[in-house]
Amino acid sequence: MLSDAELELVRRASAVFDSAKLTANHQVSAAACDARGEVFIGMNVSHFTGGPCAEPVAIGQAAAAGAAELTTMVAVLARGRRVIPPCGRCRQQLYDYFPRARVIVHGKNGLESVPITELLPLPYDFQNYAPDAPPPALYLHETYLPLVRSGAKRSTLRVHDPAMPGPVRLVFDHADGSATTLRAEVTGVSQKAVGELTDEDATLDGFPDLAELRRRLEVHYPGIEESTELDVVRFELEG
Repeated sequence: MLSDAELELVRRASAVFDSAKLTANHQVSAAACDARGEVFIGMNVSHFTGGPCAEPVAIGQAAAAGAAELTTMVAVLARGRRVIPPCGRCRQQLYDYFPRARVIVHGKNGLESVPITELLPLPYDFQNYAPDAPPPALYLHETYLPLVRSGAKRSTLRVHDPAMPGPVRLVFDHADGSATTLRAEVTGVSQKAVGELTDEDATLDGFPDLAELRRRLEVHYPGIEESTELDVVRFELEG
């Protein structure tokens, strides 16, 4: 279900067609609401050179008016005045400009408002790849956090998850949605097949013996085989 404000935004986007000059190039309207409750309208400009959808036109209108951060966006198709989801390009633009925004879409149970991050679950975030970006993240199961903190676990075995020597963030996701992040340095990366692992590898990985290491690998990577190649990533915590 939508809030009253979200439902009004849909109505404002649909009302555009009451006065708009509809042609083959102008068939979609969009309405965006900012943090102050102001609404900004746009229409698509279809063109073979890649004319913009209605959503970026509304973003431009908001920028020209000095709007606060946009919080909600909806697009409506003239034919049937149906709410439509943003295309892939618009999803990326909304994520880049307003990563906390919500988008109104037509779900299985009617209109609903969802976070843009839900529509773009694995986005390209350019800020992650800038020269001054934080170190890359290496995700570990939360049960390993005490072992890493104590220094008992100084390596991690990865399948199809490449890492490079240098600074890294060790991220431990928790069941309640929170996460713990530790700064570390990857000191070396080597390759081994599962069948080549030794008790020394188990010790560095924080396990009492090779049998326990192999058991945990099978939990994390079901179907793993003796010939499966692993990256042995060694690290040291900062400080």
